[in-house]
Amino acid sequence: MTAYGLLDLSFGSFQYAGTDGSADNKSTTKVESGQMTTSFIGFKGSEDLGGGLKAMFTLESFIRMDSGASGRSNADVFWARAANVALAGDFGKVVIGRMDNFLYQQALAFNPYGGSFGFSPTIRLTYGKWGPDKGDSGWSNSIAYYTPNLSGFTAAVQVQPGESQTEGTSTGFMAGYASGPFAIGFGYQSVKSAEAPKGNVPDGAEQTFALLGASYDFGVVKLFGQYGQYKDKDYPTAAENYKTKLYQLGVAVPVSADGKVLASYGSQTRELVSGDVKHEILTLGYDHFLSKRTDVYAVFMRDDDDRAGYKAGNTVAFGIRHRF
Repeated sequence: MTAYGLLDLSFGSFQYAGTDGSADNKSTTKVESGQMTTSFIGFKGSEDLGGGLKAMFTLESFIRMDSGASGRSNADVFWARAANVALAGDFGKVVIGRMDNFLYQQALAFNPYGGSFGFSPTIRLTYGKWGPDKGDSGWSNSIAYYTPNLSGFTAAVQVQPGESQTEGTSTGFMAGYASGPFAIGFGYQSVKSAEAPKGNVPDGAEQTFALLGASYDFGVVKLFGQYGQYKDKDYPTAAENYKTKLYQLGVAVPVSADGKVLASYGSQTRELVSGDVKHEILTLGYDHFLSKRTDVYAVFMRDDDDRAGYKAGNTVAFGIRHRF
């Protein structure tokens, strides 16, 4: 068994898009946990069963390092990041329990800020306050199958039964190819059920999400791009059934052996009954590794929404991450 984790704390002035005088739009100086990477502690292990077959388990819990509380919020269960067992062999891998869903894995893979809920435009415009996602970044009560790596090609399927008379079965699929400096990936999911902290999906309703991403590492610069589209269907009111388009462009530029400049621009357009609403996020930052396990970073983020009465917000933060 291995104990491991990541601890991320930042200090700065945080301000988001919002109406004039709102709590979101008020610039607040504070210490925040998990802005670049959500802090967590984990335990994992494996057993060799012979014949190339292995049994594995993973238990991971989010931590709010600024307060010492568990979870990303009070709505999280204790093992919200992961709680699963798996069998792996030449056939690939089968996992059952709580785990990342495939769209989250695709979202973090092709933007320079990875899975950052604090600074990544892709993540914030998908899962954050401005995101339309109904199913969260992790699925409980799910089962997934991953193919082995076939000359750079991988694929996987995931199912989350609704486990009630009022929710359907959610499904996900992803496929990708990586060779040398080039990588491309596609994910698709149909959400008909959800677990806390997300609310239940109404009986008969569905949200679909497709996301395509790619990256190319030229050495002197690594380029990232993503395009995705959400569709909400069969919700109780017309106002709840709308389409959301998302795209992101990013770069990572090494400026030394230990440091990179990171830039990402993301745009989300919601096609509402009342008219289109556009939300944009631009994040610029520098990440510097002091060792293999510890890095420090500085980030500026501009958050803007084009609705009437909304003002843009500017965030400046400095942080440290440590892995163990």
